[in-house]
Amino acid sequence: MGDSPDERFDRLWADHAAAVVRYARSRVLPDDVEDVVADTFTVAWRRLDEVPEFGLPWLLGVARGVAANARRSRRRQGALHDRLVSLADGTVEDDDAWPSLDDDSSTLAALRALSEADRELLTLLAWHGLTQDEAAQALGCSRGALKVRLHRARRRFAQLAGAARDIDQDRTPAPHRGGTP
Repeated sequence: MGDSPDERFDRLWADHAAAVVRYARSRVLPDDVEDVVADTFTVAWRRLDEVPEFGLPWLLGVARGVAANARRSRRRQGALHDRLVSLADGTVEDDDAWPSLDDDSSTLAALRALSEADRELLTLLAWHGLTQDEAAQALGCSRGALKVRLHRARRRFAQLAGAARDIDQDRTPAPHRGGTP
């Protein structure tokens, strides 16, 4: 006899909630993480019959859409805030909604410079541990399309990482070699 819907949902939560939280943290502001996770699992509960046996790629696909909605909502709120401020006193405050990464490494600089789509694809595989098939499912594309996108994203990342490394090396003084300084 199969699990009841409650048992299946509880197992889905136990197996994948931490991964969905990690994904949400990488996609939205800290204030929005809980909402993204809650909305993702609400969709999972409503569509429990559609969730495959290994539900992580499916959940991350849902979380991707929920996170995109949260970012759009945040941008709309920011735009409204800016308009209200500018109407009130003629100035617009600079309210950067996206935290910057403190690390100045060439790898993170290259990752930041990638398009949102390339960054998401690479992080689904590298940081969130999905296979290519699972990433294709999460992104809603075929495996063939994913392979092409991945090849192009890796090439762009390598080019950006190389350029950032060159810039870093230009700023770093050459090591002293023998003799007096």
